[in-house]
This record gives sequence, C-alpha cells and structure tokens, in this order.
Amino acid sequence: MKTITASLLTLGLCLGAQAQDTSRDAELVTSVTKAEMRYVIESAGFTVTQDLSTGVGLVGEDANGLIFAVEGKACEESTTCLGMETYLVLEGSFTADDANSINRRWSAIKASQLDDGSLYLSRYMILDHGQTLQNLRLSLVTTHAITEQVIEENKEEEKETKLTTAQIEWGDDSGSYANDDACDDARFHEDGDEWTYQRNHVLHDATDCRTLYDAGTITMYLHFGNNSGEYADDNTCDDNRFTGEGRSILTTDSHVKRDSADCIAAYQQGRLNRP
Repeated sequence: MKTITASLLTLGLCLGAQAQDTSRDAELVTSVTKAEMRYVIESAGFTVTQDLSTGVGLVGEDANGLIFAVEGKACEESTTCLGMETYLVLEGSFTADDANSINRRWSAIKASQLDDGSLYLSRYMILDHGQTLQNLRLSLVTTHAITEQVIEENKEEEKETKLTTAQIEWGDDSGSYANDDACDDARFHEDGDEWTYQRNHVLHDATDCRTLYDAGTITMYLHFGNNSGEYADDNTCDDNRFTGEGRSILTTDSHVKRDSADCIAAYQQGRLNRP
C-alpha cells in the first residue's frame, strides 16, 4: 500500500488527550447543523479549515496536517441533517484486499477502494433516536485514530521493502569523487544533508554506489521517487516530505516521491532538507 504520511495517533491518545471545550457533551441531538459539526471537530482538538464545497459539512485538519471531513446526511431544508458521516481519503495505490483487511480488523469504520486507487475511510452515525455530542465526537476521533494506525503501518511496510537495483535511478559517474570505491551519493548516507559534496554527488557516483548496494554494504536512506507528478518540472519541489526554501507551498501528499527532478536539483543546491 502507498499512503500519505502522518505520525501515529493511537486510539487511547485520541480519547484521552485531545478534548477542548466539552461543555455541550451531554446534549442529545436528533439532527445536526454545521454548528454541531464545528463543536464536534473543535472539541476533539482539531481545526475547522473550511466548508465542504458541496452539501452540508466542514473540512477539518489535525496538528500533523491530516485532512478529514464531517458531512451531514439526510438533510432537511438543506441545513439540518438526520445523519453524520466522518471520512478521510488516503491517496495511493490501494487494492480491494487492503480495504477488506481494514474492514475485518476494525468494524467501527468502513474502508473502500476508489477508482483511482485511493482509500476511502468513513463512519456513519444515524441520529433518529438521539446521540449525544460526546458520542459524535467519539465517532470522529475513532475514525481519525484508525486512519492514523493504517498510515503508520503502511509506513513500516514501505521501510521494510528494499528497492531492487533496477528500481533505483543511478545516474552517471560525473562526480568529482566517482570511481573511488566509495559511494558519495547523499541518498545512501544518513547524514548526507550535512555534506555539500555528497549532495552534489546525487546521481553522479553511479558505479561505486550500485556496486556497493548490490553487495549489501550500503542502504538507501533517501528515495526521491519518479517525475510523474502534475506539477513536476516546474523548478520547485512539490514533495511535502522535504523542508527548506526549495519547497513549494503545496501541502497535500499528491507529489510525495513524484517530483524527483525538481527536488533533486533543489537538494543538490542545499535548498532542501530531507524528511
């Protein structure tokens, strides 16, 4: 699976440490408006960023930049809704098996694979017989926590998958220290950011690095990916794993490992730091 990146937020942490204003928790509701949805989001310690572009609902964001939505369902007179759905979309190359695995493990939410390979995670609450606002917050927090768990597990899977020699772009031998039996490419050094000559040797010490990688004596610590992003080749790094003046203002995960040429150029110039 390939997903957006975010830090792990366990279910226990969500339930115990995020609450803000909880003064309306005991209030029993049989319908909700945007006002109740806002209370649910903010009382969970998250931030409301905007209204949904369609329907009745709000977009929220956690402290790590993970974006979610709370949307009213079965809405009367366009503003009062008899149901509430919380959902998140994880971009990536997910399969139906990935979704089914999540559904088997966590019955509290529903996971579905979208046509573009993204993963849709949601939880629906029916309000006909009344729900407290505390229960609605719990629904949001549970969905968010399970999503964070999925993200973290996928990050661990990616770490465990070693790229083959054929999957790595090696470049050429034009570096000043090429062919000296040592790999000087910063991608293969944990402290590569700290050395200008290693930054300059990204894609310019191919033979040494490929030979040592094949021998199993070096590890790739920094993978720039490919150049398939919509905004690739615009002279700005859109991969939001990186920090520094060479990064664009794009905040989504759509270009993670998909803007290699721009990011490599900025990295070699010392205008980016690795994740």
